[in-house]
Amino acid sequence: MNDFWTWAMPYMIKYTFLFFIVLVLSALEVQIEGRDGWNKNLPTWKRNNKIYSFLMGGKQLTGYLFYMLIFIFLFLHFPFLNGLEWTIQAEIETLFIFFLFSVFWDFLWFVLNPYYGVRRLKKQYVWWHKKWILNIPLDYPLGLLTALVISLFDFPEGLIKFVLAFGIFSLITIVVIIINEIIRKDPKYEEKHLYYFEKK
Repeated sequence: MNDFWTWAMPYMIKYTFLFFIVLVLSALEVQIEGRDGWNKNLPTWKRNNKIYSFLMGGKQLTGYLFYMLIFIFLFLHFPFLNGLEWTIQAEIETLFIFFLFSVFWDFLWFVLNPYYGVRRLKKQYVWWHKKWILNIPLDYPLGLLTALVISLFDFPEGLIKFVLAFGIFSLITIVVIIINEIIRKDPKYEEKHLYYFEKK
């Protein structure tokens, strides 16, 4: 058992660090977009791409997201240029982290956004998520399933890494949700975030 934790601890530290990158990126995006998701009011190009629309539940491709996804993909591969040996196993981990990262990045945008929070992550408020399952955007289970399937190409270690990463991301997300719900109980919460709540 001690051998397992000796092996797992560096991964747990890495996944915790990556989670906080996801959290900061989500918070930054809230500042950029305000209450209008999917780059609605940003000066970015928008394209109806059939392949992307199929993979992303009917959503339109935007320049902002296109370059953001490329940036994240390149960022996750940077360690291979900074001394980390590239292996098939390491690439599998990087790819499943990319999908896990993307799911939590989107979800945390709602958690941190003053106008939404978890309670407004619903179809009637979120026009850009076209397809839903069990009251959650279809993108989320599809993204997690894709990450899981990729991790299985390095079975069993890849699966263990996936479980560790998903567990850490989920656990800290729950903590963030609880903190946010406590903050939202402030009677002056909407007043402090008036930009998000004012009618447009």
